[in-house]
Amino acid sequence: MKRMVFGFSAIAVFGCGLYTYHVWFGDPFTKNAAQQKLVSYVKQTYPKKEIKITNGVYNAKTSEYVFQANTQSYRYPMCTKGFLHPKVTCDGIEEAYTKSVAKYLNEEASKEIEADLKKAVPRVIKADAAFSIENGQFTLDTKWNKQLAKKAPMSMTIQLDASGLSKTDAAKMAETVRKTLNEKGYTYSNGTIDCMQKDGDGGIGYVKYSIGVLPETAIQPNDAEELGS
Repeated sequence: MKRMVFGFSAIAVFGCGLYTYHVWFGDPFTKNAAQQKLVSYVKQTYPKKEIKITNGVYNAKTSEYVFQANTQSYRYPMCTKGFLHPKVTCDGIEEAYTKSVAKYLNEEASKEIEADLKKAVPRVIKADAAFSIENGQFTLDTKWNKQLAKKAPMSMTIQLDASGLSKTDAAKMAETVRKTLNEKGYTYSNGTIDCMQKDGDGGIGYVKYSIGVLPETAIQPNDAEELGS
């Protein structure tokens, strides 16, 4: 009886040890399954690219295996999660492409917005639009248009030359910006208007007032937060 109890105890301890090791360090069987899953995934997803999956490391915090997807020019992270049937949880190639798409759309939107605002507010220095897009939502062939901001959230950061202006005057100018954006049909979730004080050399200088912007909320003088003087 004692031997049986001892045997069960030994098996339990051994099992707990294996489980603990797996939780913190992974295991070669799961690692191999994860790598094979990624090899199959990249062949199906990127059939025209030559990609090698290497350097798998187990991340105990996320319970994922993180590998490198190596192309001729770049290295991208690829992740899987799961024991018997691992699933791809991150695709660095797709994420890098999405960042390129977002950068392209941000630049195109910023150019148009800045041009429209400068016609109504000559003191506009710069306008930067920032899309928040999901993987696969748009491509580099997507042409910028105002309707895109209804499909993906867009925020804005706008700089105004507020040199010599009071808090009230800066707020009035910011309100003109908000109204102009609405009149021109731009959809955006929120924005920040930085009212700048130019330095002695005519450079941008520092942020004198900062104002948060929402499309449907009129800007009041008290909305201008004084940051420098």
